[in-house]
Amino acid sequence: MARWALMMENPPGPGAWHLFELMATVDGTHEEAVERFAEFVRLYRPKHPRYPVRMRRYRTADGWMVIGDGSSGGSFPYRFSISELEWDSGPISY
Repeated sequence: MARWALMMENPPGPGAWHLFELMATVDGTHEEAVERFAEFVRLYRPKHPRYPVRMRRYRTADGWMVIGDGSSGGSFPYRFSISELEWDSGPISY
């Protein structure tokens, strides 16, 4: 049985570098992971924009893209991707 991870790439902040965050894991088939993660992404409420005037969710080849437009005019893209765990050096600690 495969282990799948939902990774979120945060929008670039000062210094324009990206942070990836492990959001969730699922054991099962790819289809089961997509189904579970789709619900997670649908319910996700990002910290930015603080006062969203518009939110959009796109399906991509390997996950989703959520873009929030703030009341001050800025856009905040969050990329969610599904990855299969291929190798792990030790026991699971979470």
